Amino acid sequence: MFVRVRDPQTRHEFDVDESSHLLRKGLVERVKPKQYPPARFQRRPKYHRDLAGRPATQETPPAPAEGEATQTDQE
Repeated sequence: MFVRVRDPQTRHEFDVDESSHLLRKGLVERVKPKQYPPARFQRRPKYHRDLAGRPATQETPPAPAEGEATQTDQE
């Protein structure tokens, strides 16, 4: 049987087998067991996206350190 889980980093939801190593090692967490009871077949995944439609986990570039030249300073 397949259960619904969520990746804590990306917040994507998908189904895995109940005996999956991801569940045993705690790499994913169960999602709403009442709303998503164990199923015989895998359900469609749900990808976590922000309101603009981009992946919500898109990394932003690091801020320049103090005293470091930025691209606009070099022009």
